[in-house]
Amino acid sequence: MRQLFMKRKVSNPSETFTVTNRNEEDVYGVSVDSIDNELFITIHNPVHEQVAVVTNNRSEEFFRFTVEVDNEKVFTIEKRLSPVASNYVVTGDKLNLDDDFFDMSFNIMLGYRKVAKLRNRWTTRGDSYEITVFEDENEPAIIGLVSILDFIKNNEEKKSNVI
Repeated sequence: MRQLFMKRKVSNPSETFTVTNRNEEDVYGVSVDSIDNELFITIHNPVHEQVAVVTNNRSEEFFRFTVEVDNEKVFTIEKRLSPVASNYVVTGDKLNLDDDFFDMSFNIMLGYRKVAKLRNRWTTRGDSYEITVFEDENEPAIIGLVSILDFIKNNEEKKSNVI
């Protein structure tokens, strides 16, 4: 088990930040980039090797974000565009969320087994997420998922605050 900490309110393309452990040592670097209106989030280890990537795909009917590790899709976050409501749905082939992600307090499950949990936490670095990972092999995918969910949540909050 390992606890990681990531800052909250990622909202700007071209933003870079780190994910740290309990001793405030860098464990992952996260880069948010926008190229031709396409969002890319890259997660890399301390030696700058890419370990996960988040990409987006848009059409007239939906927004879709995909979290990939080793060129394998782990999570898909999809928003259906509708005049009535816009809901996000998070799906995974193996891993699933257990609760509403907009609260940003949930468990990530593999069947009935909890592989990670996410909670809001105030740390010396400010408003952060505490990510407790119980199975190391899932860390990159979980960091990618939390990064894009935070990005989505923050941008949705900005939209709702516009008068």
